Amino acid sequence: DKVLSGGFISSDRKWSLVSSWIRDLGIRIGKQEDAVSTLSGGNQQRVAIAKWLATEPKLLILDGPTVGVDVGARAGIFDIVSKLADSGLSIILISDEVPEVYFNADRVLHMAQGRIVGEYVPGATSLQAIEEAVYA
Repeated sequence: DKVLSGGFISSDRKWSLVSSWIRDLGIRIGKQEDAVSTLSGGNQQRVAIAKWLATEPKLLILDGPTVGVDVGARAGIFDIVSKLADSGLSIILISDEVPEVYFNADRVLHMAQGRIVGEYVPGATSLQAIEEAVYA
């Protein structure tokens, strides 16, 4: 439906998709034609998420989705992530910030040197216990 021959989409379909993602993800812009580089960090991250969601993935891997983003925008990004997870999308969240993962994940895997060295369930394991294990 979205893709035409050669992997391209029509201009009308492109702007329909852009409008839809701007609305659905709460992206704040001046005009649809504005360059992504002119947007705030939080809105740039939302655009990146929209780009990947447009491919209709079954799994979304987010590596540091809030790096360089202000506190208010972080909350908005994690609100989007939560809604996506609630809709059935599988999400892998990679972050150096333990509280960010703790409060936004169903399960926390601690990795070191490419191996899983700990597995925790937020709520069943305290944030402090996970931080102690990670920073030991």
